[in-house]
Amino acid sequence: MEYVGVFSLLGILLGLLLLFGVNILFGVLMNNVAHKKGHTGSGVFWLVFFFGIFGMLYAIALPDLVARRQREDLLAVLLKKGG
Repeated sequence: MEYVGVFSLLGILLGLLLLFGVNILFGVLMNNVAHKKGHTGSGVFWLVFFFGIFGMLYAIALPDLVARRQREDLLAVLLKKGG
């Protein structure tokens, strides 16, 4: 009967370790997504780590600043050439 308590505690610890590992993995992945979208230093890793799926949705919904900057530069060149 004593071993049941040890095994349940071990299961809880392994579950928490797995949860932290998954949160760290997805935090790093979503931080890379945010960085590729031009958002550096936005704290996306911590949002995903603490809020899980809601932090991921936030990272996915961030606007793509790199593409926006490229469109603005292209528009400026076209206007300068045509005008």
